[in-house]
Amino acid sequence: MSVNDAREPQAARVREALGEIGPASWGELVNHLGEGRGKGGNRLRRLLNRMLEGGEIVREGRNRYRLSNAKYESGIVEWSGSQLGVSLKSGDSMVLESASGVRDGDTVHVLVDDGIAQFVELIKPSATPVVGTFQRDGTHAHLESLVPGYSERVELIGSFPGCREGDVVEVQILGIERGRPQGRVKAVIQHENEVERACTAIIRAHRVPHEWPSVVAEESVQKSVLEVDRKDRVDLRDTAFVTIDGEDARDFDDALYAEPRARGGWRLLVAIADVAHYVRSGSALDQEAVARGNSVYFPDRVIPMLPESLSNNLCSLRPNEDRLAMICELTLTRSANVTTFSFYEAVIRSHSRLTYTEVDQYLKSRETNLPDAICASLQHLYSIYQGLRVRRSDRGALDFESREGRIEIRQGSPVGVVPIERTEAHLIVEEAMIAANVAAANYLQSQESLVMYRVHEPPQREKIEQLRNIFQSVGQRFPGGIRSPRDLQRLVETTPKTRIEPWIWELLILRTLQQARYFPGNKGHFGLALSSYAHFTSPIRRYADLINHRLIKARLRKARRSAVGYEELEDIGAHISMTERRAENATRAVDAWLKCSLLEERVGEAFGGTIVTVTEFGVFVELDDIHVQGLLHVSRLGSDYYKWVPNLMSLVGARSGHRFSLGQRLRVVVEDVSVELGRVNLRAEAPKRKQGVRRRRRKKVI
Repeated sequence: MSVNDAREPQAARVREALGEIGPASWGELVNHLGEGRGKGGNRLRRLLNRMLEGGEIVREGRNRYRLSNAKYESGIVEWSGSQLGVSLKSGDSMVLESASGVRDGDTVHVLVDDGIAQFVELIKPSATPVVGTFQRDGTHAHLESLVPGYSERVELIGSFPGCREGDVVEVQILGIERGRPQGRVKAVIQHENEVERACTAIIRAHRVPHEWPSVVAEESVQKSVLEVDRKDRVDLRDTAFVTIDGEDARDFDDALYAEPRARGGWRLLVAIADVAHYVRSGSALDQEAVARGNSVYFPDRVIPMLPESLSNNLCSLRPNEDRLAMICELTLTRSANVTTFSFYEAVIRSHSRLTYTEVDQYLKSRETNLPDAICASLQHLYSIYQGLRVRRSDRGALDFESREGRIEIRQGSPVGVVPIERTEAHLIVEEAMIAANVAAANYLQSQESLVMYRVHEPPQREKIEQLRNIFQSVGQRFPGGIRSPRDLQRLVETTPKTRIEPWIWELLILRTLQQARYFPGNKGHFGLALSSYAHFTSPIRRYADLINHRLIKARLRKARRSAVGYEELEDIGAHISMTERRAENATRAVDAWLKCSLLEERVGEAFGGTIVTVTEFGVFVELDDIHVQGLLHVSRLGSDYYKWVPNLMSLVGARSGHRFSLGQRLRVVVEDVSVELGRVNLRAEAPKRKQGVRRRRRKKVI
């Protein structure tokens, strides 16, 4: 029923009538309902037309109506992170179609046919407010939603005290009027600066859990390692472990140490914070960690998976403090081939907290004030890294350069974008962590244990064909089949760098890949070219790692069977895969918001850029330096008529033949910026007229 007109006939009554009397004519339906005569006939006719369009009823002959064969059910709408679904009262879950105006948590009526649920009507809106920006159009106001999967314009009713244009507000949805949601302002979200405004809005819009239940705080009050905690652990406090992280890091969950072996090769120790010792399975703290799934990182804050008393203190491998750790000990040959591995519980003491910058400087100059034991370990870690990189290349793993940019913040405002560089210090840590993760998967497999794998499946055939078409459209060769990541890596390495930069091809290949996920069945890791892989090295910030720690501990203690079953592990894997996507989407949304905030002050300016996507309706251009993409709509390309030519992957001018193609460099003007939505609209810069020398006219001689 509509919000404003209670006289509108209800679809439920029509369904009930047709269920009782069967197929019915207009007159029979009117008589049974007791409405539809006179002016009410138009309202009933509109309702029947909507039900016909929705497939809820069908027409027999000219004027008889009956219920369709599709099953009518009710359920709760669910957002998976990529699409809407519905969990039915019958217990089934399926994709939700034609769901304009509905969102996660709404109770709806649907028609179920062939495993697909088609939205019919909203029964009860979700009690969770919608977060968005307040916009006023004269005497009317509406909300521009920031909620993922709910890009609706919500009509606001009632009064709006204290609301100003652009305020981030929470709105309670009341219902749907003619396909458009209506709601009432519940609260204005307060902020002190632009970064806080962006982060607070996106955290709430994406429903990132950020408040700790009081019972969780009570479970995490221990402040130091107790003597009883050290019992039956290997004492490695004299081993020269170091942590290597970014300058701003506060949660140090891994430490490294390496030394040579007498017969050649190395002994590598990877120490990981023993989070499982403090977070007991099934506790309130554990349940909150599951709900969060992972830590979420923003420019001005971190939403941690664990309370700061653990993530930044008791579980953080801070220098010169005793800490409990799980050790992965690896034996490597001179060529960095792992020959043996083992896992055990230990107590360690990090001898120094190093940054990537400090390690890079030491590797280049060998000048430092660090103790000799740490310097020796760093040199061995560097040698191990070099060998592991060779082995990575030999097995054909993908190895692409990142083009990410970090937003620079001053006094709560974005002031610029700084490129993020992956230095050799980053790669030393990365390769050591990969080696430990592989060992964790192999150890649990050898113990016939369940494993929470990090699964990355090969690209789907349709995606490979799309990639093939793109390569061939620019005249580049494409191999007959893609059987391994090596084939994709060679595509980039062998493609001439004449017209299109390598990073464009890398971007296209990354779009071709499937998204990695957590799953208890081993399907390998395509991107790393590994037959089995599991996350083990970051239990402070990833729940999957905490699960694998518990599974390893169970085997170390000779437990006969796991405390968690396969189906439960499968459910947890699906959930934490969702929370990972939620975190990534929230982080990207804030990143786009703040970059657009920088651009808003430069509307009307021209930028250089590169076309990274070509569609029928226009091209997306990545702007230099700021690394944000904007839409250059087909209507803003100039005076020519541009047509999409699929085999060329280009927009081609009908008169001029001019092309807008993938990888093309061009100059564009920032025309409009929607800061909160992270959207940029562009137009092509008009070519400058050539200023020639004007000739003087000769005077006629009479």
